[in-house]
Amino acid sequence: MAFTPRLSSSQQKQMEQLELDVMQDMYNRLSEACRNKCISKSYDEGELSKAESVCLDRCAAKYLEVYERVGKKLTAMYTAQMQPPEK
Repeated sequence: MAFTPRLSSSQQKQMEQLELDVMQDMYNRLSEACRNKCISKSYDEGELSKAESVCLDRCAAKYLEVYERVGKKLTAMYTAQMQPPEK
């Protein structure tokens, strides 16, 4: 069974703020990376083209998939590090 530390109200608020900051940073990076990759620098029309929409959809999906994989890997590494060595 994994050890889950109890957090004070203040620590809980700090953790929530940190999680919000991380999510906001991830969204900003995703938006910038996919916009730079998929949207032309010269705007010819007000709406996204079909190609731009498809590119943005695929880019966001790939970005989120990689983000999730990295998060799972880091969590597994942290969990393994926190477990006491077997005797």
